[in-house]
Amino acid sequence: MVRRVKGPTDHVVIVGAGLAGLSAALRLAGAGRKVTVVERESVPGGRNGLLNKSGYSFDTGPSVLTMPDLIADAFASVGENMSDWLELSPLRPIYRAFYADGSQLDVHANTAEMEVEIAKTIGSEEAAGYRKYVDFVTKLYKFEMNDFIDRNIDSPLNLLTPNLARLIALGGFRKLAPKVSQFLKDPRTQKIYSFQAMYAGVSPQQALAIYAVIAYMDSVNGVFFPKGGMHAVPRALAAAAEKHGVIFKYNTTVTSVEHRNGRATAVVTDSDERIECDVVVLNPDLPVAWRDLLGKSPLSIKRLKYSPSCVTLQIGSNKSYSHLAHHNIHFGESWDGVFDELIKKKTLMTDPSLLVTIPTHDDKSLAPAGKNSYYVLFPTPNLDADI
Repeated sequence: MVRRVKGPTDHVVIVGAGLAGLSAALRLAGAGRKVTVVERESVPGGRNGLLNKSGYSFDTGPSVLTMPDLIADAFASVGENMSDWLELSPLRPIYRAFYADGSQLDVHANTAEMEVEIAKTIGSEEAAGYRKYVDFVTKLYKFEMNDFIDRNIDSPLNLLTPNLARLIALGGFRKLAPKVSQFLKDPRTQKIYSFQAMYAGVSPQQALAIYAVIAYMDSVNGVFFPKGGMHAVPRALAAAAEKHGVIFKYNTTVTSVEHRNGRATAVVTDSDERIECDVVVLNPDLPVAWRDLLGKSPLSIKRLKYSPSCVTLQIGSNKSYSHLAHHNIHFGESWDGVFDELIKKKTLMTDPSLLVTIPTHDDKSLAPAGKNSYYVLFPTPNLDADI
């Protein structure tokens, strides 16, 4: 059972207009609450940011969009259809993988197309292994989604469901890399169907097999691109929220949350404005919310380490490359060793793998006429080791 706030909940203040804050705003507005969103930047989006420069529109945050049904669900909470606000196109291929031996592999969400691609590039036995792998990750998704992903976990007891036993029987709590190799024998397919663990900051060798559900979300369920770039998503969510009465205060930083008897009563901004409310929803990172906004010291501190970081390059160019797709992954020859360098030794990869995304491949409006934009992501260690 989800824990509920007791007492009045008529006016809700949401701190932060990132994707989570925008989704919360729509759902609360749909439930009849008065909602005010306070955002320190001049636009919505949070980490899903935007940089306009010299006629280019660069997305400064995520570049891979999966699970569009979750976005549609946020719109539906206020009776809106996502298609009226946002134009999404499935990417074909979803990735183009380039390998150190000179071979390449197009990754398709359509399993029949992908079987043909693997059989053509690697062989029929690997294609048969791919079919078994898809069956595995599909079951993972079925068992994980409702009970563990799309669910509030208020107590460890919430995890004790029949699907937990099914995940154990399926091998979901073994290591990811060995589990993938049960189905896929070629290093090329092993890489393309296990690298997704890095989205969660974990190497494929150290991640549990349940992380393969991320591969289902992109490589089976599909990857999409919004017209207008990734920042079109928060713009559309904010516009729909405003239509349904949500008030946005941009260029405003919340400096503290007032609370009494276990209830939030107001937020205070950097201009000393006090916004009274019944409930506060905090979208910032938990350490920031706890330390800076609530002014509380934890009873105990668990020493943690940051996951790997990355360097991204935003490039505007008059060059175009016909052999590239929208998302391109350039895999180095080394695999296990570079994760040791990145995570354990905290050094740069000596044989790196790179993601190169070309937003203008599918939307020419994101760059001046005749030019292209490129987003290059290079994994790096995070040198701020301790939290």
